Amino acid sequence: MVKEFFICTVILILIFIGNGITQGYSRGSIENINEKLTNLREEMNKEKINDEEIVKHENEINKQWGEMFSRLAYYIEHEELEKVSRNLENIKTYVTLKEYDNATKEINEVIYILNHIEDKYSFNLQNIF
Repeated sequence: MVKEFFICTVILILIFIGNGITQGYSRGSIENINEKLTNLREEMNKEKINDEEIVKHENEINKQWGEMFSRLAYYIEHEELEKVSRNLENIKTYVTLKEYDNATKEINEVIYILNHIEDKYSFNLQNIF
């Protein structure tokens, strides 16, 4: 009886530790991408638009997302992550065409989806029950 209790306790501790690690990585990654997207949106909304700076920000975001995608895909639904990837590709297209109003709409949608992912996979009572 004591042996089974000990094994169950160890398993529960490992689950909580693993959840803490994955949730911490997700939260940090999402906050980082959201910050970069917000900076890109602000750059697009300036009166004097610097196209080179916008392309630089956009490439940086796509590079970082590519690195994060492979790690997040281990424990987050691929459909959710593909929505973000699709919208980032739309942003890239709009930036290339210099349609910054449409790119801004896509940025807002990506930020919404990322916040939804963070809420959906956070460890709280609402998600447990």
